[in-house]
Amino acid sequence: MSRIDVAAIERIVANTIVETARGDPDALASRIVAALAEAGYRIAAVNLAKDTALGRQPFEELTPEMRPQDTYGDGRDWTFRTGEHGGDEPDNMPQTIKATDAAGRSAIYVPLTRGGKIGVPRPCSADDHGSPA
Repeated sequence: MSRIDVAAIERIVANTIVETARGDPDALASRIVAALAEAGYRIAAVNLAKDTALGRQPFEELTPEMRPQDTYGDGRDWTFRTGEHGGDEPDNMPQTIKATDAAGRSAIYVPLTRGGKIGVPRPCSADDHGSPA
């Protein structure tokens, strides 16, 4: 199946929801996946960890007292260190930048990625969300 028929997918999901509404609501997701698979659609798990430069790594909450501070608002007491350069692209872009304040608190910045590709955010337009009603 090379072309996605959104209307067919919507019908399958809607019918499965209606059929499950009087049954076991906890089983709804697995029933939707099974119904889509029966109709010939392949369901693939999304691995959000692949959309980060660091991969699968546990993180702790960054509390306010841990956050780096810029006393003067101009970065004069900060140091910046770039990490590995290049990555999957044939260029010399740093894959991480570590910023450290005067007190030694630091933050690591990584490029924004989507689907394993480095991206640049752009302003939203009406086309991104559909026309207002």
